[in-house]
Amino acid sequence: MSATPRSISINDDVIINTSEAAMLIRTPEKSLIKWRSTGEHNIPFIKIGRNVRYRTKDLRDWIDAHVQNGVAGRKSATHIVRS
Repeated sequence: MSATPRSISINDDVIINTSEAAMLIRTPEKSLIKWRSTGEHNIPFIKIGRNVRYRTKDLRDWIDAHVQNGVAGRKSATHIVRS
């Protein structure tokens, strides 16, 4: 029995698998697997038995945290404000 493909948006609040997460953030699935094992990009994930899942909310948050202001290597002011 094959699964029916579903249409997923980064704005949906759903739990998705590694393949779907890779498609949403437009990166190779192998990169997500590597980052998960090395902690290189620290994208939150969920382990359910042997299955790995991602929340689209976590992917959005990760993307938002990596937005640059156009100057190489410098984060936008919203990320560096401290009191």
